[in-house]
Amino acid sequence: LYMAENIEKDAETFLQLLSERVADLAVLSEIPKQIKENINFEDYQEFRNMMGECLSFLIIIERRIQLNETSKKEKLEEQYEELTVLIWSVLLDGSLNYLSVISEKEFLPIGTRYVFVQELKTLYDAENILKQEKHQHRLNNTVLNKRDKAERILETIIDRAPQLLNMTG
Repeated sequence: LYMAENIEKDAETFLQLLSERVADLAVLSEIPKQIKENINFEDYQEFRNMMGECLSFLIIIERRIQLNETSKKEKLEEQYEELTVLIWSVLLDGSLNYLSVISEKEFLPIGTRYVFVQELKTLYDAENILKQEKHQHRLNNTVLNKRDKAERILETIIDRAPQLLNMTG
């Protein structure tokens, strides 16, 4: 029983901590919009680090919830799913913001190639996760619109990728 209660408390505490982290992540995801011209690598790195932290937390929480045998398991799963959608929506946002700023440039400044490659993958992952059947009822119009926008930006960027990534020899 003690173990079960601990696992439940852990899950609840972690879910709470994670939702605070996601709020921080949301703030970081808006930075590119505010500093368009002066987009810098430090801000981006901070965004990526927070992203990594949130995704790691998700894995830990998922495990705690799987181990949970109490009556609260369903409620915890519900919160977990909501946070999963929230995190990937915020990541979608951040990726869109970084990619939008980058894709407006004539060519990729030094360092942005890395950003470009990373965010292309994040966008792709977010798209795949948010497309899952189990998440459909949690997606509001804002998220759906972002997904559509992401798809369009992705297509534009993929079309421009050879020049942007200087693959045209």
